[in-house]
Amino acid sequence: MVRRYGLALAALVLVILMGGGLWWYKHVQPVATRLPPSPYGLTVAEQQTVLNYFTAAAAQGDFEVAASTLHQWLLDKKPVLLIDVRQPYGPDGFDQGHIPGAVNIPLQLFGQELLAAAGKTAEGGQGQTAPAKFFPLPRNEPIVVMCYDGDGGEMTPALLRLLGYHAFGLRWGVAGWNQVLDVWPSPAFVAPLPVARGVSTLRLASAPSGPYQLGSAFAPALAVFYNSLNRVYPPGYGRPWTISAAQLYAELRAPDPPVVVDLRSPSAYAAGHIPGSLNIPFQDLGGNLNALPGVSRQIVLVSATLQASAQACAILRILGYRAYVLKQGLATWNPQFPPPANLSHYPLVTGAGRQ
Repeated sequence: MVRRYGLALAALVLVILMGGGLWWYKHVQPVATRLPPSPYGLTVAEQQTVLNYFTAAAAQGDFEVAASTLHQWLLDKKPVLLIDVRQPYGPDGFDQGHIPGAVNIPLQLFGQELLAAAGKTAEGGQGQTAPAKFFPLPRNEPIVVMCYDGDGGEMTPALLRLLGYHAFGLRWGVAGWNQVLDVWPSPAFVAPLPVARGVSTLRLASAPSGPYQLGSAFAPALAVFYNSLNRVYPPGYGRPWTISAAQLYAELRAPDPPVVVDLRSPSAYAAGHIPGSLNIPFQDLGGNLNALPGVSRQIVLVSATLQASAQACAILRILGYRAYVLKQGLATWNPQFPPPANLSHYPLVTGAGRQ
């Protein structure tokens, strides 16, 4: 009899411990241990470090540089490295017009540069490689990265920041530098898609803060990230991890739709947003990943200038999420959200530049 009661008591204790453990797993344990497995080999501690990025970036203007600021830097002859990640040729390519002094490293070639600088082959092993043309980059001067409009180039400053570089993104991309390079759609040609209004009911937790850089040893892993961009995308998607407004609208009406995360301020969200989207401001994202689904569902990010959504996409991809950026943001969703106005007209040069 005593033995029977002892076994029953042991079973009860086990049930209590298992239930308590499940409760702790859902509500108490650190956020990083509940993230999907990192496809780039981050440890739990490294994941937690990366989550600090959002707070650090928001405290410094999302690591953006306005065209007027960059123009003044150049007039003052401030040491700065300009990296243009557009394609070398084509109607909107680097050779058609770029900021004087910029070097062209097409986005899909960044992985090769990182591997060459680390002395590794494309398969990741030690071996003979072609010398890197641009890496290692300067550590003690600003690096400004730019693309067509901001959604591609802005991934690169975020990743360079993780490696320890002093990187920024050019707000609105080269379109913000000179109207000649403007690739934004006219509101007259944007098909109006549904817009909802009202405040978010999502309760946000405090965001973590602290060091966010992983250091140069992480370069080979980021090379894999860039190399993964070099693939064929299905209709409605494109490089780098973008989705068109029309494709997103269609998928939101299908079974198992994506989760749209609006990174704008609560007031901007209340004035108009994609129906059903979650409002998690950029600076709060690192502390509220529990509101996101796991790897089973896609996440589509929208923001005010593309810079925030592109950075968030890169960080979430590194952490293991299936993240995408709404191509050219809400400006392609509804004419209520117009593209940037008053673009600048700063100097351009033409030609292919150094390859």
